[in-house]
Amino acid sequence: MKLGEKIRSLRSLKHMTLRELSKKSGCSLGFLSQVERDKVSPTISSLRKISDALDTNIISLFEEEQKVDSIVVKKSQRGRFENKRSKVRYELLRPQFSDTTIEALYMYLDGEASSGQIPHSHEGEELAIVVKGKLKIEVGGKVYTLEEGDSAVYKSSIPHRWVNPSKEPAEVIWINHPPTF
Repeated sequence: MKLGEKIRSLRSLKHMTLRELSKKSGCSLGFLSQVERDKVSPTISSLRKISDALDTNIISLFEEEQKVDSIVVKKSQRGRFENKRSKVRYELLRPQFSDTTIEALYMYLDGEASSGQIPHSHEGEELAIVVKGKLKIEVGGKVYTLEEGDSAVYKSSIPHRWVNPSKEPAEVIWINHPPTF
């Protein structure tokens, strides 16, 4: 199922009109209509607003539901999704549909990929570990540059954003508690 179809399906299950989703998410009616018809690819920030309004997490918008039967995730069996607008490919490092209270992602960032121009905030904590390349993180108005092997941890309630400052790809392990995707 495509992203737009999944959002429309979840909205319908909640007996929510597109206008109600617009009000609750803060996203325009026209934008949401285009997202549901898979005409535009929303940013991570927009996906977070939409998933919050639908009382779900971002990962659930990309997954097909199935029963979790293991605590192990083989590299070849990771749940994968991509956000072309943000230039990021994600791999889920926990079993899909796990009821764990942490979320771990392996992120492949294309050159100049970013979480968006505007810092966002939400409940919880985040830990980022740069595996390859560079990452700039802005937290509470301060900018930090991380290189291979560097890590950063912060409260997610502090407005934050990230960007790959290079034209070269970067790889990052990102851990959220509680799950936000």
